Amino acid sequence: MPSRVILQRTVLTAIALAIWHTPSLLAQSTLVDIRDLTPQEHRSAAFVLSAPQLLHVEVTGAEPRRERDRDSWQWGDDQERTTWPAAAWILDVRTRAVVWDLRSAETERSRNGLRRFAGTIRLPAGVYEAHFSSYVATSTSYSGSFKDLISLRRDQRQGRVRYGGPYVDDGSYRDLGFVVRGTGRVAIDRDLDSASRAFTGSVVLSLLDAGPGVSERKAFELRRPTDVEVYAIGELRKDGPFDYGWIQNADTRHRIWEMEYRHTGDAGGAHKNRMVRDTIRLPAGRYVAYFVSDDSHDPDQWNAVPPFDPDFWGMTLRVADPAARAGVHPIAWEPVPQQTIVSLTGIGDDALRSAGFTLRGPMDVRVYALGEGSNPDGDMDDYAWIVNTTTRRRVWGMRYDDTEAAGGADKNRLYDSTLRLEAGTYLVYYKSDGSHSFGHWNAAPPAESAYWGVSVFPAGGRVDSSVVAPFQRSASDAIAEIVRVKSDKHKRELFTLDRPTTVRVYALGEADGGEMADYGWIEAAATGDTVWEMTYRSTTHAGGASKNRVFDGTVRLPAGRFVLHYDTDGSHAYGDWNDDPPDDPEGWGITVTRAP
Repeated sequence: MPSRVILQRTVLTAIALAIWHTPSLLAQSTLVDIRDLTPQEHRSAAFVLSAPQLLHVEVTGAEPRRERDRDSWQWGDDQERTTWPAAAWILDVRTRAVVWDLRSAETERSRNGLRRFAGTIRLPAGVYEAHFSSYVATSTSYSGSFKDLISLRRDQRQGRVRYGGPYVDDGSYRDLGFVVRGTGRVAIDRDLDSASRAFTGSVVLSLLDAGPGVSERKAFELRRPTDVEVYAIGELRKDGPFDYGWIQNADTRHRIWEMEYRHTGDAGGAHKNRMVRDTIRLPAGRYVAYFVSDDSHDPDQWNAVPPFDPDFWGMTLRVADPAARAGVHPIAWEPVPQQTIVSLTGIGDDALRSAGFTLRGPMDVRVYALGEGSNPDGDMDDYAWIVNTTTRRRVWGMRYDDTEAAGGADKNRLYDSTLRLEAGTYLVYYKSDGSHSFGHWNAAPPAESAYWGVSVFPAGGRVDSSVVAPFQRSASDAIAEIVRVKSDKHKRELFTLDRPTTVRVYALGEADGGEMADYGWIEAAATGDTVWEMTYRSTTHAGGASKNRVFDGTVRLPAGRFVLHYDTDGSHAYGDWNDDPPDDPEGWGITVTRAP
C-alpha cells in the first residue's frame, strides 16, 4: 500500500477519534452571539449545558488601557493600573462565580490594539451567563435635548450621541464581539430561575439597584444569633464611597458593618467597581440594612465597564442555615418616630425655620438631622442648631466633623445622636442655602431624603407630656428690650434706674469691614450723651455668617433715665437675612437685664 494512502488513513482515523471524544462541530449550536455593540454598551446572554464539554469561543476585545490611580498620592504610591475597555467573561448562575475571563486568557494583539481569543474552554454542566462590555469611547457628545438622554439607546440609533476615542475614530470597535458554540441551548427564564435558586434560595434580604440616585433600606429582626453572608457590589474609591451599603442596629443606630474601600476587593471592570462577600455573626436583635446610590454608574446606565456580576449591584444578605433563616423576619422601622418633640423636615431652598419646646425636667433627646456640607474644615450649607432661650446660647450645632455620610452625593451629611438637655425652653432652627434641598436636588439625594431637616424626639421612647410641654416664651425680665428688629429701622426704648446698677447687655448686630452696620447703644436721657455703644472690638462672632457679632457683658450705669437705641441698615436683619443668620436670630437687637 502506498505510504501516501497510509498517511491519509492515519489522519482520517485521528479526526474520527477526535470527533468521537468531542461533540461534533456540526452538532454544535451558537449559544452566544454578541456583536454590533456601540462604543458604550454592556450585553449578556445565557445558555445551558446538559453535560461537561469543550466550548468553542471567539472573542475580540480591546487593548488594556493604562490608568493612573487618581487617589494614589493619598496613599504614598505611584500605582498605575490597566483597564480593559472591552472584554468578555462567563458567570456560573448557580454560584455567581466567574468561570472564564478574557482578561486572563492568552490573546493575540492586532496592530490597532484589539485583542483576540479563538480557542476552547471546558465547562461542567450548568447554566451560565456570558457578558460582553464595550466602553472604548473616551469622549461623548450629544446633539439632542436633555429629555432625549432618558432613552440613550434610541439616541444612539438616531445619531444624537457621538463618540470619540482610539477604537472609535478608526471604526475598529465594530469588530468587538463574543461568540460561543457548543452542544447546548440558549437559556430561557425558567432555566435561569431554577439555577439561580441555588443562590437566591438562602436570601433573606435584597437591596438591589433601584435606579440612579435612589437609595433603599429594609429592617429585619433576628430571633437568635445568626451567621449572615453579605454579598455587596458597588462603586467606591479610596477618596470615598458612592454606591455602597451598611448594616446598623435599629435601636442604638450604631453601624455594625459597612462597605469600605479597604475591606473590599476588585469586582471586575472599572477599578471603582468593588465587591465584598463577608460572613458576619449578628446577635439576636433588630437591624436596618441600607444601600445608597449616587446619580451615575449603575445598571440603568454604566459610565464605565460594569462589574462581573451587574445584576447583583447592591447588597444581598443570605443565611445558609434553614433553621436560622426561619428566625429572620422583616419589621417596620423609620429613623424618626411618628411622635416627635420637634419635626422640621422636607425643607426647601433658602429657608429658615424654627420650632420650640419646653422641658420641665432634664431629658436625653435624639437629634436626627440631614444637611449639606462638603468641606470638613468649613461650615455646613444646610444645617440645624438648638438655642436655650433663657441664656440665648447655642446648646447644640450641626458641625461637619460630627456628621457621617448620608448616602447619595457625598455632600449629604447626617447627624444621628443623643443629647442631654436640662430643664428649660429651647428653639430648634434649620437653615438652608439656595440649592440642593428637598425637592430641588442638584445631585443625588440622601437615603432618607424625606427627613431633610431636623427632628428631635425622646431617646428613650414615647413623648412624656409630664416632661415635654409646648413652647412657651419665658416672661421677659428685661429692664429694656428691642429685639427681632428688621432692616431700615431705628428703635428706641426708655428705662429708669433708681440707683447705680450693674446691668447685663446682650446685643446682636451686623459688622461691615470692622464697623458696625446694625448695632445698639445707650444714652443718658437728660444730656443725650452716649454712655455705652456696641463696637466691633467689643464684640465676638455670633454664629452663622462672620459678619454676625454679639456683645454679652456687663455695664455699670448710674441712677437715672436712659434711652436704649437700636439701628439697622437696609439688609441682613431679622426676617431679611442675606447670609447665614446668627445662632439666636430672635435676639437680633439689644436687651438690658439686671446682672446676676
